[in-house]
Amino acid sequence: MIKFIGLFFMFLSWAALSSGGFDIGLCLWFLLGLFLVCSEGIFSHIFFVQREKTRARYRRR
Repeated sequence: MIKFIGLFFMFLSWAALSSGGFDIGLCLWFLLGLFLVCSEGIFSHIFFVQREKTRARYRRR
């Protein structure tokens, strides 16, 4: 899901840049989208760790 959001940000900023010219805000949105696409592994690891912590809490009870 995070990858799709990143691709969506990249597409919107690319479309706006190609039609309206250069804007630093649009470039930042593009870079944010690129970060979201490339960091999906980091987010999945963080979510996995949180899920395991929650399971461990319930196992201790």
